[in-house]
Amino acid sequence: MIALPFCRATTIIPPTFSELVAKAETVVLGEVTAISTELQTRGSERAIFTRVTFAIREPVLGVPPALLTLEFLGGTVGELTMDVDGMPAFAIGRSEILFVQNNGLQICPLVGMAHGRYRVERDPVTGVDFMRRDNGAALTNVAQVSLPLTRGTLTDTLQRLGGTVPLTPAAFIAEIRAEHARQQTAVSR
Repeated sequence: MIALPFCRATTIIPPTFSELVAKAETVVLGEVTAISTELQTRGSERAIFTRVTFAIREPVLGVPPALLTLEFLGGTVGELTMDVDGMPAFAIGRSEILFVQNNGLQICPLVGMAHGRYRVERDPVTGVDFMRRDNGAALTNVAQVSLPLTRGTLTDTLQRLGGTVPLTPAAFIAEIRAEHARQQTAVSR
């Protein structure tokens, strides 16, 4: 039997929207095309890593490859599972907006772990795509980025305070690009 570490206490301070944009090396709208897991030995340690491949539908910031593979600590190989609290989970065929940094160099290649991942969902009634945070809450404005990714009465109430109409992917991308432009203008001054 192989003993793998069980990572429990992952503490992440939610980034502000400005921090999320500033820390990202690349921001993409991509669709999950493949997921693979592997038990690896690195030095004297063994761990499971999950690789998630995305077909890039739209590069938002930066110049990503047409297929982007991100590496995350944790996953399942056979009967072995390595859980990492706060690590986002992906499903093939899902579309995501991702804020990527240090891929392959840290346990999660997203800014603020799950804070750097936003799912594209389709409203079954209207057929309109909209954004969801990793905790399932609809993203109605970019100020919600800095809220905790927990569920519960207070958090759910705070999520609703920002507005009632969820951001579409196009609206969220426009906000990201506008924030990046503001940051670039501030640097050049």
